[in-house]
Amino acid sequence: MCMRKNKIIIYFAGLKLQLRSLRRQLESRISAPVKKPLALEMQDNDLKAMTAALNQIFRQDEEFRQLQKRNENEYKDLITNISHDLRTPLTVLRGYLQLLERCETDDTGKKYLSVCFRHTDELEQRIRQFFEYSYLMNQEQEPQLKILNVTNLIANIMTDFIPMFEEKGLTMRLSPGAIYKGLAEEELLKRVMQNLLKNCLQYSVGEVVVSITKDTDMPVRLPHIHAPGDFICICVQNPIAEDSRLDPYKVFQRFYVERQERNQSTGLGLSIVKLRVEKMQGEVFAIRDENLLHIGFYLRIGF
Repeated sequence: MCMRKNKIIIYFAGLKLQLRSLRRQLESRISAPVKKPLALEMQDNDLKAMTAALNQIFRQDEEFRQLQKRNENEYKDLITNISHDLRTPLTVLRGYLQLLERCETDDTGKKYLSVCFRHTDELEQRIRQFFEYSYLMNQEQEPQLKILNVTNLIANIMTDFIPMFEEKGLTMRLSPGAIYKGLAEEELLKRVMQNLLKNCLQYSVGEVVVSITKDTDMPVRLPHIHAPGDFICICVQNPIAEDSRLDPYKVFQRFYVERQERNQSTGLGLSIVKLRVEKMQGEVFAIRDENLLHIGFYLRIGF
């Protein structure tokens, strides 16, 4: 009886050791660059079946991730190739339109040329977005981040946009506050703000308010990426149409547009914003409060 009891104790002790070994192997898989299959030392049928099932799940998961990676790379190449292929004929088209513009023509012809130029400009802008998106997706070099006066930089960009806002009958203002410095790359930050303000030009129906605060003062929290006080928050608030179906949870998805029938956008503008912000170690957000849309991003505070 005593011998049987000892065997049971030894069996459960070995079982516990093996479970501890499996737990360690599972933990090491999280950070290990090469995912090794789980190894089992104790010859227990139930443990062997469980380990085999886990290894099968891991193999299937790895195959799925590899397939996703291949598809993503193929997609990036496709976007890059489309961007390059469209730029050449567009350049030729614009050249011929400019030649036609120099020719003598009546008012009707000038009107048609004006329409052609407008649509050519729209097409050129969309192709530029495709090219920029593919460039950012394939860029491996990390940006050189440095401490910038974010408040002054954003104020200067807003000043550049005043004529465009006035032309649309819109107003904008920078919410008063302290001078904030953040860790960023100047050109990337400029492009981010330009994209956000262009988005306002397209969708805003009233005054646009840009605010810069500490993250602890904002209603949007991102606790999973930082401790409170580590980031500054740049938020662009603009009113949108009451019947707008815009989904704040999807605005940063590539090719998302509010209404497919409104063929006015590639749906890449805010996706590009997201890529740029993430390259600066920040994160984007979007929330909707009835007909008020808040789109912005977090940057690390510069000391």
